[in-house]
Amino acid sequence: MKPDDTTARYAHGRLLTGCLLAGLLALGVPAAVTAQPSAEVDGELPDIDCLRLMRRARIAELNARSESEVAWLKRARAECNEPTAALVGLLRPDRRNALPEEETQGYRRELIAAIEDPASVPPAGVLEFIARSEKADESVLRPALGLVERRLLQPGADRGRLLRLKALLDQRLGRPAEATEALVKLRDLEPANEELTWALLRLLILQQRWDGVASLLGEMAKDGGAYVRSLYAQALARAGRVDDANRQLELLAEEIDPNDGLALSDYAAYILAAAWNLRDSGRLADAEGLFRLAEQYAPVASWARVEARGALVHLYGTAEERTAHERAAANRWQYVTDPQSLLNEGANQLSAGNFDQAIELLQRAAVELGHFEAVWYNMGLAAYRAERWEEAFGALDRAAELNDRRADNFFFSGLALTELERWEEAIPRLLRTVELDPRRRLAHYNLWVCYRVLGREEEAARHQAAYDALAER
Repeated sequence: MKPDDTTARYAHGRLLTGCLLAGLLALGVPAAVTAQPSAEVDGELPDIDCLRLMRRARIAELNARSESEVAWLKRARAECNEPTAALVGLLRPDRRNALPEEETQGYRRELIAAIEDPASVPPAGVLEFIARSEKADESVLRPALGLVERRLLQPGADRGRLLRLKALLDQRLGRPAEATEALVKLRDLEPANEELTWALLRLLILQQRWDGVASLLGEMAKDGGAYVRSLYAQALARAGRVDDANRQLELLAEEIDPNDGLALSDYAAYILAAAWNLRDSGRLADAEGLFRLAEQYAPVASWARVEARGALVHLYGTAEERTAHERAAANRWQYVTDPQSLLNEGANQLSAGNFDQAIELLQRAAVELGHFEAVWYNMGLAAYRAERWEEAFGALDRAAELNDRRADNFFFSGLALTELERWEEAIPRLLRTVELDPRRRLAHYNLWVCYRVLGREEEAARHQAAYDALAER
C-alpha cells in the first residue's frame, strides 16, 4: 500500500516552503506552554517529616543508590500525610533496578485512587510531573485532568497554573480543541505573555484552523516585525483570504530597498510560502499569480528565483516547457560539485516530482555528506516515489541509523519492504513507526497486511483494531 501524496519534505540547510509555517512545527516542539514554577497554593503540602524522607530519597538517587532510594520512597509512601509524590517516585520508569511489574501496578492503582479521591489533594507539582512524564499513560493522565478540572471550579484556585496543566493534559490525551480553549482562557489572564501566544498559535496550526491562525497572527502583526507579518500573509493565503494576503505582501514590499539582494530574496521567500499555501488550499490561479510575483522580485541567481521558475514550469507550463527546463537543469548541475548545493537541488527536484534527477543529485551529495540524515531521507523518498523499492529501503534505513526518532524513516522503509514482499523485515520498522507516532493509521494497516500474509492472525487483529480506532477520532 502506498501513502498519499502529502509526504513531508525535509532538507538540511534551508526550509522548503511547501508547508505553512513549517518552522513552527519542528519535530519535538510541544504546542503547549510549559508550566511555570509558582507557590504550591493548590493541594496539601507534605509535612516536615515527609519532606525529610523525600530529601533522603533524592540524595540516594543522586548518589546512584537505587535500592536505598526505593526504601526511602516506600517509607514516605507509608508515613507521609500526602503520599502522591512518593508514589510518583516509585513509578519512575528510568530507575536502574526496576520494580516488579505486579508491585508497579499496585503503586499505579494507589496513585490513581489518590488523584480521584475528593479527600486527597495532591500538590500541583505532582500533577505537573505526571503531565510531563513521557511514560504516563491514559489511565493516569485522565484522573489527573479530572482533578485539575475540579480544582478550576474552586474559589481562590491558581487559575493560571491550573489552566497550563489542563492545556498540557488535554494535549497528552489527544484533545486539541479543549487544550486550545484552555490556552485562550489563560491568554485572557496573561495577555502580555508572548510564549503563551506562540504556544496557542502552534496548537491552532496543528489543528489546521487557518481562520484562527490568521486572526491571532493579525493581532501579533500589529506590533511585529517583517517575519511575523510574513507569517500573517501566509496564514491569510492558507485561509483563502487572497485579497488580504496580497495587501500584506504589498505592505511588506514598500519597506524593501530594491538594491538589497538579501532583502529581495527574503521577500520572494515570503511570497513563495504564500503561493504554496494558496495552491494547497485549491486556489490554483491565485497561486500562479504569486509564483510569478516571486519570480519578479527574486534576484537572478537566487534559490528563490529557481524555485519560483521551477514551480511555474512544472505546475503551469506545457510539456515542451517542462522538458526544456529539465534539460537545462540537468546540464547546469552536471558540473556542480558543492555537496550542500547538490543536496538543496536534490530536495528541489524531489518537490518538483523529478525523482530520478533528485536521486542522481543526492547520490553525489552523499559522497561528502553521508553523515547527514537529510541526504538519505530525501534520497529514500525520491526512490520510493520512483518505485525503486530496493534503493528506497537502503537509503531510508541509513537515514534511520542517523536519526532513530523520525517516524517517517521507519515508515517508508517498512513500506518499501512490503512492496518487495519482505514481510518479516517490514514488521519491526512499522512497529517502531507506531511507537514513535501512535496515530499513524497506515502503519497499523500495513502491519495488519504483514501479519495476515504470515498467518499471525492475533497480531493482525490487534492492528486492524488500532487502525479502526484511529478512524473514529
